[in-house]
Amino acid sequence: MNIYAPTFWPNGSEIDHGAPSLRLKDILPALGSTTSACFDKDHLPHTGETVHVLWIPPVSDINGWSEQPSEIALSYLLTAKVISEATLMAPSERDPNFILRGKCRYTLNVLARERLLDVLKTLTVEGDSWSLPTVATDQGITQLWDEVYWCGVASVEGLIYLVANTRNEGFMELLLSKEGEHLTGLFSLELNPSGIQCNLGKHRLTAMEQHSIQRAMHNAQPLLDSQAPYIVFCDALD
Repeated sequence: MNIYAPTFWPNGSEIDHGAPSLRLKDILPALGSTTSACFDKDHLPHTGETVHVLWIPPVSDINGWSEQPSEIALSYLLTAKVISEATLMAPSERDPNFILRGKCRYTLNVLARERLLDVLKTLTVEGDSWSLPTVATDQGITQLWDEVYWCGVASVEGLIYLVANTRNEGFMELLLSKEGEHLTGLFSLELNPSGIQCNLGKHRLTAMEQHSIQRAMHNAQPLLDSQAPYIVFCDALD
């Protein structure tokens, strides 16, 4: 399943990000609500299309899961209809170094939502919908995970989170399950200068892929949250 991973989820002006805590109910888009998200220009949805969209909490939205891996458990998969044309984000005189320069903002109508890890843990169908990225080298085609120069790893509710950077400005993330000695990919994201690719589905790693991932995991730096938990569950979600 191809899903969209927005580059930023704007919150309303009523959300105080300087507060010591935030309620998940206040920041997670509600069923039936209208919200907006900013997308990379190389991975844009189409107006009128119903899409699967990854929502992640504020710290991870800015800095990535690698800075707050516990927020993977608070991330959601939304089903939403794109109900607006794209609005190109541009800098203003007040903020000339605008981090969303060149991104496109869309309005979405939220039709369904489910916690990401619940979706991943209930995947039953294995298929060839995605595979690990490869790259052409002087030695032929090789796994891109063999080309990483930094890698981090964390465990989240029994799943393995693996993140890496490559020397050619590549960024990759995986969520995997482990059964015995075998690894199965459940979520994959690859970001490089040519665009972004985000996939969800149960993919049993090939022997070559498993060798690459096991080596990356062996060399990976353990990841911890960069700040104390700040999201609270005061009320049940609708």
